[in-house]
Amino acid sequence: MTRDEFKLIIKGLKSIYSDPKYISDQFAFDMWYQLLGDLDYKVASMATQAYMQTEHFPPTPADIRRYAEKITSPKTDDMSELEAWALVRKAVSNGAYGYKEEFEKLPEIIQKVIGRPENIREMSQLEVNELETVEQSHFVRNYRARLERNKQERQLQYSLQESIEQLRTENTPAIGVEEVPAIEDKVIDISNNPRFISENIQYELDKLLGRL
Repeated sequence: MTRDEFKLIIKGLKSIYSDPKYISDQFAFDMWYQLLGDLDYKVASMATQAYMQTEHFPPTPADIRRYAEKITSPKTDDMSELEAWALVRKAVSNGAYGYKEEFEKLPEIIQKVIGRPENIREMSQLEVNELETVEQSHFVRNYRARLERNKQERQLQYSLQESIEQLRTENTPAIGVEEVPAIEDKVIDISNNPRFISENIQYELDKLLGRL
């Protein structure tokens, strides 16, 4: 969205919310544009109009992004947890041999929750009771968390998402094999170490080495 397009949105907002302190100067405009400028103009405009038609208080940039996310969210995100599980259950019923094909048929969000095609095959080998209790509960919990994560990610600017991911990477300690100190090769002189030899052998060694 260009700055000129964004000016039209701000003009519309200020025509409805007439408080002179609302987006009152150039700094405020620039900050709003920094937070919303990555949105498509049509999406931002529709989100702003939808907010103004349904809410009573002046929106913040977060409000506009939240409404924009509602407009652009995939239809698969409208599936309930039980609807999503029904698709998984169907894939599992055919997953003993065709687990890869069944996995590919699933919506992307469900694929992310399942993790990998082999998990479809493994679930197909479970007892029905375990599948419908333990596995279903596990899936529902992870599906709910994935929906929330997707929603939050869509509300964030892509550039901000990249910065957050980079920060996470930088602050995650590297996992590796601990450095093992090198073991020095040493020749042990057992001829002068009573822990290794008897007194008689010590006597003979001393004679050979000219110590007597």
